[in-house]
Amino acid sequence: MLDRRMSKNIKTKTHPQKKSKDYFLPFLLLLTFIVFVKSLSFDLLNFDDNEYFQNYPEVLSLQFSSLQKYFSSYYVLMYQPLPILSFALTYSFFKLDPTAHHVINLGFHLLNIYLIYQLVKTFSDNVFVIRSVAFLFALHPLAVEAVVWFSCRSSGMYVCFYLLGLLSYIRYRKTDHKNALYLCGLFFILSLLCKAHAVTFPLTLIVMDIFLFKIAIGKRLILNKLPFLGLSLLFGIITLLNKDTANNISFGSVNYSLIDHFFLLNYELIWYFIKIIVPFNLSPIVVYPLKLNGYLPYEYYLSPLLLISLFIWLYCNYRKHSYLLLGMFFFLAALSVSLQILPSRQVIVADRYGYLANVGLFFIIASGLADWKEQKFKWLRHFKFNMLYVRLLAIVLVFLSWRQIDTWQNNETLATRIIDANPPTDYIGRAYGIRANFKKEKNNDALGALADYKIALQLDTNDWIAYYQSGVLYKGLGDENEAIKYYEKAYRKNKVSPFPLTDLGVLYFENKNHAKALWYADSALKIDPLFHKALNLKAVALLNMGNAVDAEIYFTKAIESQPDYTEAIKNRGIVRLNNLNNKSGACLDFRKAAELGEPGMDQILNEYCK
Repeated sequence: MLDRRMSKNIKTKTHPQKKSKDYFLPFLLLLTFIVFVKSLSFDLLNFDDNEYFQNYPEVLSLQFSSLQKYFSSYYVLMYQPLPILSFALTYSFFKLDPTAHHVINLGFHLLNIYLIYQLVKTFSDNVFVIRSVAFLFALHPLAVEAVVWFSCRSSGMYVCFYLLGLLSYIRYRKTDHKNALYLCGLFFILSLLCKAHAVTFPLTLIVMDIFLFKIAIGKRLILNKLPFLGLSLLFGIITLLNKDTANNISFGSVNYSLIDHFFLLNYELIWYFIKIIVPFNLSPIVVYPLKLNGYLPYEYYLSPLLLISLFIWLYCNYRKHSYLLLGMFFFLAALSVSLQILPSRQVIVADRYGYLANVGLFFIIASGLADWKEQKFKWLRHFKFNMLYVRLLAIVLVFLSWRQIDTWQNNETLATRIIDANPPTDYIGRAYGIRANFKKEKNNDALGALADYKIALQLDTNDWIAYYQSGVLYKGLGDENEAIKYYEKAYRKNKVSPFPLTDLGVLYFENKNHAKALWYADSALKIDPLFHKALNLKAVALLNMGNAVDAEIYFTKAIESQPDYTEAIKNRGIVRLNNLNNKSGACLDFRKAAELGEPGMDQILNEYCK
């Protein structure tokens, strides 16, 4: 037997155990990429996607003046300069190639999965919980919208900087390094410059201070949040200064009473809880409900009872399961600005609004499963936890997400899903119009498109685009009387677009009524003096009325307004050749038109310009 004194001097040689590598996160990132990869070939959509490139020409031109505009303007109702800058950068390299735009969205989602994994490590040291939350964030069907919808770039970007800010703040709390706090502030500002939803950041910091770092409510809790709260207030004011947001608030106050708003708010909250558990019948657009005989649908009146029951359960169990409060208040803090206390949008709930907030509920679910696994629920003692069930549930969620992604394939699939999931309101009329346009352009289904436009006009009688497109379809079907009627209705509904008048003029020109064609061209040019199609119409009308000199002038104006407008370039060449004895000028126009892809130019060049 060794002497006790001798044993103190004997150092037992131990071999530290090598930590086994954790391959879960790389596996999850790879699985997420595989699930979402089919979305990379999906179209850019006419639900907001197209507006960024059609309504805001500065997005197509990345210059210093454009940068100034990105930071001083609203885009599709939002102040989002950094996402707009990312659109402009992507466009400068890849134009409208949808794959490039979708790759960036998916890239932000993959980065956010990594950041969520790191964040939840600070919430719990339970590997099962960390992995489960990361998996749910990555592949729950509610995440699909924020990843696949190109217009949701702002969601992916703001959440990325938001999470980086939270991780910096946690580092500050653990080390007391001021640089970490300054870095947190920087990430918060970047998040605000992506989307106004980032204003919830100070609330989330308070939640983590109370439930993660056990800081008592008082001066210490609030003091270092004051700069963050000030920034939230500033960006909140910037958001509300947008006149369209004010119009949406007016929409809510006119259509719903204060009592209605109480039930609407309860329904919003309970909707997110239910869809987390039962992620079926998801829709990109969920409009406010129609009132029947002055009453909301019955589920709105049931929602307070469900919500009260949920919070009673929470109150009865939070002492035994501390994660309940952290998860619930994280969810409420992150979601708070999306709750329609005063409606600022015509959409009552949306999958994308919960992209970050759902992490709180995922944390509760994962922690609850971990407690069940460790037999901490007495009422579940007869139902043993089995990882097989968890794996089967994971497979089901992956399958549902895979199916949900298909909703975003093109305008027809998106519009059809919105139509099927919503009551027939004027806002849903837009979905019918978008589906009709897809049928017209992609499927060459004029009758199917007209049927959808008809429903769109029943839902929204002020939809001038539906009137105009119906006119285009009737003209294509040879029904000129109906075409004229719908063009005229389109003009009466919207007197600031030159399209209906120009198309009316084209109809009269084709019927040899050149004087009336000229009148409609001039009427369109009063609305937009640089509208290239109206300038071209005026030129051909003047030419057919014997005024070739003025015709050439207006063809030139049309080309100056739209340099790649091949019809005007070809027409000017014909005038120069046949009427103005300018063969060299005509051949220059014909060659230019041929370079730009105008059909039939090779024959003309061979005949006149050898």
